[in-house]
Amino acid sequence: MDKSSNIKQKSTKIMLIVYRLFLKLAFAFLILAGFVIYKEQTLDFTSSLLVFSLSSSLIFAVSYVLTYYLYKYYNKNKFEIVKKDPLKMQILLMCRLISFVLGAGLFVYGVSLALNSFLGVVLILIGLVLCEMLFANKRITSHLSTFFENVSAGLLFACIYFSAVVGIGYFVLIFWIFSLVCLLLQEFFYHFTNVGKHNKEDVDVKQMIKIRLMYFIRNALVYTLLYVFTFVASISNLYSLITSSGVALVFFQLLPLIISIITVVILFYTTFSKKEEAKEVNYNLINDKHSFGEKLKRLGSKNIDASFDYVTSQMSAKNGYVRKSGEDYFYHCLNTANILMLHGINDEEVLSTALLHDCIEDMPNCKESTIQELTNNKIAHSVVLLSKKKDINYKEDKNMNEYLNAILQDRCATLVKIADRMHNISTLGANFTENAKIRKREETKKYFIPFVENAISLYPDDAIFLRESLNFFKGI
Repeated sequence: MDKSSNIKQKSTKIMLIVYRLFLKLAFAFLILAGFVIYKEQTLDFTSSLLVFSLSSSLIFAVSYVLTYYLYKYYNKNKFEIVKKDPLKMQILLMCRLISFVLGAGLFVYGVSLALNSFLGVVLILIGLVLCEMLFANKRITSHLSTFFENVSAGLLFACIYFSAVVGIGYFVLIFWIFSLVCLLLQEFFYHFTNVGKHNKEDVDVKQMIKIRLMYFIRNALVYTLLYVFTFVASISNLYSLITSSGVALVFFQLLPLIISIITVVILFYTTFSKKEEAKEVNYNLINDKHSFGEKLKRLGSKNIDASFDYVTSQMSAKNGYVRKSGEDYFYHCLNTANILMLHGINDEEVLSTALLHDCIEDMPNCKESTIQELTNNKIAHSVVLLSKKKDINYKEDKNMNEYLNAILQDRCATLVKIADRMHNISTLGANFTENAKIRKREETKKYFIPFVENAISLYPDDAIFLRESLNFFKGI
């Protein structure tokens, strides 16, 4: 079992937050540079604040590309191209970074021309479009949402700059209002991005609007607090205290570089740190049907013996039933029963169901009546509950939940389903791609952790096995 997946999943969540922050900061510092040029009425590269703004923008753009690449490389199922051809993805990201640099150049030059020429406005727009290409998404609404999110941050930075240069004034209110408008536009376009991803019949549009409004309120409150802080900093002469201290000023100027270096180092460490030492649980123990058959015979159950004989004779490689590993399919059924036995569950009905649980689903000639004649009605009923129907798509949440909820009403079927999944997960070997393994683990966590938690409350007598299976699923 690959315990490093836990590290990767934690890393990707951090990366997701960080790379979005870096993108926002890259635009924010670029917009700040534009306001510096506008304020000073000239494009002067001897201006320390202009150089600071542009260099900070570039630093965060590079950091964004690095973090974005790491995120896509280790994310669970996106951008298979990264795994198949990492060089191609690296070249693509470098092209986007070059586009951002060219766009930044056109933007600052356009701002300097915009003071006296309409051409400058055109160059500003072209520059912003090129800069936006740093963000990867095919949907125009997603680009617009991200753009307005970035502009809101840039307006905040510009407000801080103005308040530091000219003191407090009514412009703080103007910047605040424009920031809120940008945040509202961000959520507006994000809403249509989400709607575009789904069929309208599959989504509750009113609920989605409500969610976006809640996000807007949250972000608006955060920005309001930041503008209040800007106001307080201005009237308390906090800026003059910073600029009067040479050490503080140097630290402030190096802050973007320091933040980026520390963050990227942390990301590399969390991503490439050694795998956690963990006790591996091997649930694929049965590879000799004869010795396991003798073990079952000692239980003295005719139903178990009949089930064993039936599954080993019918679901064999000779009859075309083979696992991806190449072994007879019946070994999966034997191992499912063995998992239950390892946890002290030797019930006749449970073990018989474990041995037969795939027969109706996978064998066209095996029906409920077949299992009834072989064993009894109770075992047959449990096997039917475990059998998926061919005409139902179990990848849909509704269908999968209905399937598991029906199983949950039957103790025998519940225990077998859990053992079945435990064996399947513990045998994700070289015959599965890495993406397939990750998808299978994510699916297991999504459905089987709540499934087992519900089972614990329904079947307290089996709590030892159920709690161990719960820990197993949480640790995959």
